[in-house]
Amino acid sequence: MGLLQRIRHIRRRQQIVGVLVKNGFGYMIQRLGLDSLTPLAERPTLVAERPGDRLLAQKLRQSLVELGPTFVKLGQVLSTRPDLLPPVYIEELERLQDKVEAMPNVELMKQLLSELGHPDEVFAEFNPEPLAAASIGQVHLARLKSGEEVIVKVQRPGIEKVVQNDLEIVLGLAHLSEMRSSEARRLSIKDMVEEFSRMFMRELDYAREARSTERVYQNFAGDQRVVIPRVYWEYTTGKVLTEEYLSGVKLSDLEEIDRRGWNRRKISQLGTETFLSQIILHGFYQADPHPGNILLLDENRIAFIDFGQIGSLSETRLIHLGELLLAISKQNMDKAMSSLQDMGIVGELDDIEDFQEDFADLIKSVSGSIGKLDINRLRNELMDLSYRHQLKMPAYLTGLMKALITVEGVGKKLDPGYDFMETARPLANKVLEERLKAESVYKYIRRKYYQDIKPLAALPSNFNKLVRRTSEGQLKVRMELDLSDKAYHGISRLISRLSASLIITGALIGSSFILQANHAAWVEEYSFLGVLGFGVAIVSLVVFLISSLRP
Repeated sequence: MGLLQRIRHIRRRQQIVGVLVKNGFGYMIQRLGLDSLTPLAERPTLVAERPGDRLLAQKLRQSLVELGPTFVKLGQVLSTRPDLLPPVYIEELERLQDKVEAMPNVELMKQLLSELGHPDEVFAEFNPEPLAAASIGQVHLARLKSGEEVIVKVQRPGIEKVVQNDLEIVLGLAHLSEMRSSEARRLSIKDMVEEFSRMFMRELDYAREARSTERVYQNFAGDQRVVIPRVYWEYTTGKVLTEEYLSGVKLSDLEEIDRRGWNRRKISQLGTETFLSQIILHGFYQADPHPGNILLLDENRIAFIDFGQIGSLSETRLIHLGELLLAISKQNMDKAMSSLQDMGIVGELDDIEDFQEDFADLIKSVSGSIGKLDINRLRNELMDLSYRHQLKMPAYLTGLMKALITVEGVGKKLDPGYDFMETARPLANKVLEERLKAESVYKYIRRKYYQDIKPLAALPSNFNKLVRRTSEGQLKVRMELDLSDKAYHGISRLISRLSASLIITGALIGSSFILQANHAAWVEEYSFLGVLGFGVAIVSLVVFLISSLRP
């Protein structure tokens, strides 16, 4: 990294910390061990009285918007971590919107020229006015020379470099925080930032989004109810994405749906079934299914667009999730607890009985008397439970439930009598039947053999090596010590005292030698140096002894 780049990083780092302190998050800066990055005069005010959580949550959202696209995206990721933030913060961060002014035409043309060529040579028509603009890129309507209407998603020039710089700075802050704060180490902030960086950089790759769109297209190839836009690869790069343009009615446009005389109940079932098919049947789904990304082509056909954010579920996770939802809907406490343990959510809790009581109350509160399940209420209760008991909620679970809530919310607007489980249960039973077929059982047994049984063949050999190395005195054990802040400061103080005692001892011995030495006549008058050194050493020793007696 060059000198100018380092200077820019320092300035940006100071800006990030400054914005957080300005908006009332000085206490958080201090708890994360980053208070040394603030001006000396401001440090006493970092732990000033905090405003209420609701106001602080709003200020956090404002801070992230002020800091730019990287931090807006970080806020959206944090909204899926109820183990880190109280529900009021999660609620506020979910309102983050990534809407900005359109990029200037000069920048737009520069990017298109670099990636595809001049629009007049590539397209028959190209509308320079964007349909939508975000901090990462914007979408334009165009027509190919072969006649097809398309949308062209163009990334803002230089945004990748801006994001990379911000990610490097945030990763550096996370590393520094873990060095100085036991709380940051407990939360594994550095690992979280590294995972966020990988996710965000993937999202900047429009070719990856095109591959995701194509995969969903192939997953629904035999389903006449679902339309996925076709990707035009010859006009797609890592920074420009060209897809088929689909015109339809937004799922949330109730007025237009009523004007066309479409059956709302039928549409709500269609939307739920097709979205759940992405999750339950394919394990590969649209992670941001807001109403603008779901279009009705007619009463019987639905289109999903924009696959920049994708969620995926392995078969094992899917089975655990299905078991959890069914156990909660049937108020089966034991089965629900078993599912939580299988998912790694419940590990070693300080008081498992308290948690079980709270979880039993949760099950009773979200399950209605006729077996209905309120997904929104379930998620809110789970977030509150996660924060109170410090549960490690998997990001895939909170992200998935956020997507399901969006679908459930639209379903209830379309049909006040909407019941999510009424649609989900038959689909889940269908999947269960598929899993019980001989071919599926064989695949499961084969997978478990390679994962769990085959490695056991090496157990006798590994045990033999362990015994031999132990008997030969060659056994090596690696230990990792994670100190609390109190222990860390105690050891630091001990080392400081040891260093001071060595320096004082050296001064005493040195001064004694000077006093005892036979001096030449011309240096005799300078023997006061020995006296002075000896005196300073004695005073230092007294101060050191007094300070050592303090706790």
